[in-house]
Amino acid sequence: AGAGGGGGGGGGGVVDLQHPARPFDGAEQNRMQDQLRTNLTSDEISTRSGGSAGQVAYVEGWRVIAKAQEIFGFDGWSSRILQLQREYEDHDSKNGRWTYSYSATVRISLRNGTFHDEVGSGCKVDKDRGKAIENARKEAVTDAMKRGLRLFGPALGLSVYDKDYVTEAKRAKPAAAAAPAALPPPGPPGPPQLRLHAQFGDAGHAQFGDDRAVAGGVHRSTCHAHAH
Repeated sequence: AGAGGGGGGGGGGVVDLQHPARPFDGAEQNRMQDQLRTNLTSDEISTRSGGSAGQVAYVEGWRVIAKAQEIFGFDGWSSRILQLQREYEDHDSKNGRWTYSYSATVRISLRNGTFHDEVGSGCKVDKDRGKAIENARKEAVTDAMKRGLRLFGPALGLSVYDKDYVTEAKRAKPAAAAAPAALPPPGPPGPPQLRLHAQFGDAGHAQFGDDRAVAGGVHRSTCHAHAH
């Protein structure tokens, strides 16, 4: 198993003793390496306002988890919260809003024992104190998990740190959206068309008539439905 170095406040190691190692075979390892080297597509990259930094590229948490499941398998990886602590708390008595900030350290482990530790943060403001705490904690854990997964390769979020690639992906996205979709080839003629006409009477009934093309003219039939 290879060792992984962490970024930010985290680190990496060869073996996670909390999870007994189950090596990947050669074919699995080659497949995962190929998948992990693949950059995220433009549709997988989201943007948000970064204040003075302008638009910031990121990957949504659910998407990173889904890709990890796809690459490593549902039993091929795991995450564990090593630390979760409150960094900041404030209450504005004028508007009744609570502000909470949390930091989290999460370990991402593969079944072969390789792991990465990373630190994330979350800050939420809410009039409901409990909601502010809950959402800040969740955001911190998700942030740490995403930062840990990105260390495995471009497919799990490292792509968004490549500014040149993100710029090209953004340019390609509008062009792809503007391209007209190809029309399917015409198929064989279908059955006669059915046209429904609704007429509502004062007795609360709806009368539906249909016109069917038949040899020599038009055949009309009517069915009645009660309005409930």
